[in-house]
Amino acid sequence: MFAGVLALLHALLVTVAYRYVPEPYMDEIFHVRQTRKYCSGNWSWDPMITTPPALYILGMPFCGFERYTNSVLIAIAFVGFCRFRRLFHEDAVHSSATAILLFPVLLHSSVLYYTDLLSVSAVSWGFTLDSSLLSSLTFAVSVLTRQTNIVWAGFSAAARLVRSVDMSRPISSAVSSFLKLSSFIVLAFSFAVFVYINGGIVLGDPTAHHPRLHLAQFLYLALFSCVHAWPQVIPRLRSLLAKFFHPLSGLLAIPVALSAHYFAFDHPYLLADNRHVTFYLWRWWLADPVRRVVLTPLFVGSFVFIRDLSNHLSPFVRILFVLCSFAVVVPAHLIEPRYFIVPFVLWRLSAKTSSNKFIIIVELLSQFFVFLAVFLLFIFKPFEWAHEPGVKQRFMW
Repeated sequence: MFAGVLALLHALLVTVAYRYVPEPYMDEIFHVRQTRKYCSGNWSWDPMITTPPALYILGMPFCGFERYTNSVLIAIAFVGFCRFRRLFHEDAVHSSATAILLFPVLLHSSVLYYTDLLSVSAVSWGFTLDSSLLSSLTFAVSVLTRQTNIVWAGFSAAARLVRSVDMSRPISSAVSSFLKLSSFIVLAFSFAVFVYINGGIVLGDPTAHHPRLHLAQFLYLALFSCVHAWPQVIPRLRSLLAKFFHPLSGLLAIPVALSAHYFAFDHPYLLADNRHVTFYLWRWWLADPVRRVVLTPLFVGSFVFIRDLSNHLSPFVRILFVLCSFAVVVPAHLIEPRYFIVPFVLWRLSAKTSSNKFIIIVELLSQFFVFLAVFLLFIFKPFEWAHEPGVKQRFMW
């Protein structure tokens, strides 16, 4: 019932977006064009598109009104987020799922015809399905939406394997469990074949998406996660401060500072496009190595916070999550908040958060008003570039 209400409310937001921004905007230009080609029976591929075609196929029933695809998906996402939350906790299930749907970067991109909602929805459902076959098929949809989701499929397969091993007969049970994951093996093999034939993981223009050892991305992800879950700091402030001033945190500051100074990179898209939050963050602060190093206490504090909310998880799950998050964000040359969506959502839903009603309300309101501020700028404060007079540009994440 509540999922249906969310779908209707989302459809109202999409209607507002169509009222003020009727034409496809930014990445939508490519997504909408590809979907409409499919609708007309033209199955040729646009070489400028960097993501696989799952969204464009699913969006075909909405041809001409493609943004409403996400209004249907948001109900599916809500149920998936609730299911994922219940893997770890029975408290604050609906409020946590709602907080994720109000997560500003995700909600804003979902009002447009972007891949993020389908991507994170498929990942959350993939983790929660008991059947290995159904789970791998759902992860296949996620990979056909965003290539890097193959990492989360691997996470799920590894977790299933470890859970099913019987320590009284470790070898035979491990072999038996491995065979039960045959559908995941097929998915991994298929992805490897794609990478071999394609010459890499990137579709579209590979010259703009060369991987780099962008260690600072991991720091940005940690701070990004902490900022978006900041109300959860309130009930833990005293214990977090004690852990922050622990000698181990001081040791952590050394590699953090080195990563911030030497392994942070700009990108031509970042420098050229003033329609994004990251353009201003880089221009005003992150471009200066010294200023990045000054943020070391915030980066370390974010890691302390994330670890504190994840202590209930097994060491295996924590280590695997760190490795998978690292694999997803660190090779990315471009600083893009949407790359952080899946790791943030999985962490926030699994985190041991406060069930205090005041904290929950503050988090929900915080997420909503940040979204609203950026969305209103997007709708009502267009601007023009001097070299493209008459073309409205809009501010977004």
